[in-house]
Amino acid sequence: MAEGMTDEQLQTFVEDYRKKQFKRSVSHSHKQRERKVFVNRSVSMDRIKYIGFDMDYTLVAYKSPENEMLAFDMVLDRLISIGYPQELKKLEYDPTFPLRGLFFDKVHGNLLKADQFGNILSCFHGFKSLTPKEIRSFYPNKYVQPMDERIFILYTLYNLPEVYILSCLVDLFDNYPEYVCVTSGSESYCGVKSGDVFISYKMIWQDVREAMNYVHIYGGFKERVLANLEKYVHKDPRLPVFLDKLRQGGRKIFVATNSGYSYTKEMMTFLLEDPSSEKCRSWKSYFDYIIVDAKKPLFFEEGSMLREVDEETGSLRLGVFSGALQPGKVYNGGSSDAFCKYTGAHGKEILYVGDHIFGDVIKAKKEQAWRTFLVLPELNDEVGVWENCQPLFNRLQNLVFILAEMYTQANEKQDGLNSLPDINSLRKAIKVTAQEMEDSYPSQLGSLLRCGSRQTHFGNQATRFADLYASSCLNLGNYPVNYLFTAPHQLMPHESVVSSASDPRGPLSPDLSAKLLAKSSHLKTEKHALARGLSIIETDLDEVDTRVDTLRELAQSKQ
Repeated sequence: MAEGMTDEQLQTFVEDYRKKQFKRSVSHSHKQRERKVFVNRSVSMDRIKYIGFDMDYTLVAYKSPENEMLAFDMVLDRLISIGYPQELKKLEYDPTFPLRGLFFDKVHGNLLKADQFGNILSCFHGFKSLTPKEIRSFYPNKYVQPMDERIFILYTLYNLPEVYILSCLVDLFDNYPEYVCVTSGSESYCGVKSGDVFISYKMIWQDVREAMNYVHIYGGFKERVLANLEKYVHKDPRLPVFLDKLRQGGRKIFVATNSGYSYTKEMMTFLLEDPSSEKCRSWKSYFDYIIVDAKKPLFFEEGSMLREVDEETGSLRLGVFSGALQPGKVYNGGSSDAFCKYTGAHGKEILYVGDHIFGDVIKAKKEQAWRTFLVLPELNDEVGVWENCQPLFNRLQNLVFILAEMYTQANEKQDGLNSLPDINSLRKAIKVTAQEMEDSYPSQLGSLLRCGSRQTHFGNQATRFADLYASSCLNLGNYPVNYLFTAPHQLMPHESVVSSASDPRGPLSPDLSAKLLAKSSHLKTEKHALARGLSIIETDLDEVDTRVDTLRELAQSKQ
């Protein structure tokens, strides 16, 4: 259809379509928007031959805050068992505080929210929100290196109880009567001290990390979840239908999870098998390939030995597996290279879906160039608050624009920036508006993805490495199997300047642009008609001249 159109006709068609699309998006309910898949980079699903899934927090949607409360209580019990004070038993989990994507400074015991460049957006010490002046006392440039050894990034939903426990312990020891805060001297010794006993913030972090790992691996956390699946896991009847739809569409489906075989079997049986149905199938029939204990992110690097699981005993069969992966079999470990080798898959033919921004998405993208889909359960809250915050965001943009214009106008004057008026009140208004936006989010630490007009470190990584993202992997099932997910075009700063500079009055509104295009098209039609008329007149005049010349020749011949 577009091949026979002129540029003006194509532009008019696109603008009309966008108007209709905008009207549809306005009329969409919040529930409909929760079903969407959002696009950072275009993905043509007809080129995807393999779709892989993480299990925990991806195929398995854990109930919140029940799941975090269980982990929180079990980790506190573990800490008490290794010598932490009994007062920890009085603590209760507060789901409104923690947020993933934060940095924990092991030296100073601070929780940091940073942007994509490492600039600190906000900072908490325990439960105390630090002022800009207090932040600069720790970080003179209000900047940290995300890759610094002292920084630990709390990437995952598993880390939510860990965030709250770290804040609880820092707050507890800083305010404990028997302890005195130690902030001077070598950075290695920041913490609290009581007599000859010194507890560094780094030691607190190490103990919490080890307790988290102990509870999840050896401490019975998974057994407690399996013992009461209805309490801790959402069972969504759409999941088996979704997986079948993908397979019927010609896709090879695989699961690659860090969980062990026994836990995976119990969880997938609960979610995919229906004993009351006459057509009940084994959970394994929904997948072409099954990999447990994948050890991601190692799976996307050098990997580990690929071994077959003895499903009767749950143990591993002797030797390294080196043949073609078989449907219905369960494999342990391996690597992404081995997976591609034994299935014949190629990187960009694979779409991998997971919730771990680092272990699932960044590594799959950077190491193997797989297409990636990030699951963000927090997205529904983020979208809801973002809709309500539009007046605040518009105010923030207007304030920033006014500030920039004040600098531009002052720079154009002879005395330059010396004529710049007092802008302190304007800067304060920008900070207040940004903080109002932060306070609108469910977490006391604000938005997962932005702070004011700036993206967080987590938000930037999601933009860079996740081709697609949604609140649930099931949202992919709301689209045709061969759907083309298209990303909006992004101009670089120099390109946007050229675009806006083409007309000093700025970009035209869609309505005015459409009217001008229509008028332009009408004028061009009239111009072409006039040209055709002139061409006819010129042809007639040429014919008259020819006849006159003929008559003159006849007259001369008669003479």
